[in-house]
Amino acid sequence: MQTRSLLSTILVAVSIGSAVPVVAQTVAPDPRVCVVQHVDGITEVSDRGANARPASVGLGLGRNAILRTEAGARITMSCSGGLKIVLGPDSEVEVFGLLSGGSRPFGLRLIDGIAGFLFSSDAGNGVQVRTPSAVAAVRSTEWAMQVKDRASAVFAREGIVFVFANGENKRLDPGEGIDVSPSGTMGNVTAWGQARIDQFDALLGSDW
Repeated sequence: MQTRSLLSTILVAVSIGSAVPVVAQTVAPDPRVCVVQHVDGITEVSDRGANARPASVGLGLGRNAILRTEAGARITMSCSGGLKIVLGPDSEVEVFGLLSGGSRPFGLRLIDGIAGFLFSSDAGNGVQVRTPSAVAAVRSTEWAMQVKDRASAVFAREGIVFVFANGENKRLDPGEGIDVSPSGTMGNVTAWGQARIDQFDALLGSDW
């Protein structure tokens, strides 16, 4: 794991009882908001379900692109603002792209499965990620989020995470995680054991 100073925070706001997409932030209004860097296994890219084709290295992804991975497959993408996204197996994500003229967060929705997020610099506006039970707004850190049966799990590998729900907030320090139920109820903040960290590592692979 790469070590670097903790330059910023992750804010995770939990939305109760509604599906809230995952969003990522970028700085330049590039029509190719993400570019596929690595593909392993059977994957699919479509435009909101239309024009489905396999993902390929070098493919530029614009707004409304949906990526899916089958069992054992992964996709690694490079996005604006120094952001790298690793989509794990049996996962689905929608790229919303730049919001409000390119100065707002870059939008991403994790529909199902697992994704890891890494920043190579502290430039840009960060990333905002929505799931069926949580919203994460992130800058310059390393973290991962998993969605299973509409429940979410958030883990901070580097950086600080603030989780908000039901009028309260909880802070995640590096090595800590939290589970959020499908209805938005937060569990306790805990230092994740090595077995659970290894599970995330195995799903996301070496790019994570």
